[in-house]
Amino acid sequence: MEDFYVTIPYGLAVLGGGVAGYVKRGSAASLAAGAGFGGALLLAGALSAWAFARGGGGAGSVFATVLQAVCAVALTIVMGIRYVKTRKIMPAGLIATISALVLLFYVYKISTGGNKVYVPVSVE
Repeated sequence: MEDFYVTIPYGLAVLGGGVAGYVKRGSAASLAAGAGFGGALLLAGALSAWAFARGGGGAGSVFATVLQAVCAVALTIVMGIRYVKTRKIMPAGLIATISALVLLFYVYKISTGGNKVYVPVSVE
């Protein structure tokens, strides 16, 4: 599975959570964090998909991988600390858990060499 199949939905969930926090509680900090991290993850997912469509590798792919991992680490740590302090599953516990799982996926992708380039086999 390619990383952008995980990153784009993850980015949409983070962005949606920030918007939901703003709508429900009026939290501008939630909106800013959700928009910042969600936007960064969506950018990383788009860059990764673009690099994959162009044959994989390159600076765009490396930048996307680093950005994905940094966002997942930051969200895991920040929301994990927030969960420990508040003991509230929503949103801190949920985002910390999802981010930790996504981080494990990114570590797996990095350790196996990233997205693989599939060369079509011609029938001749």
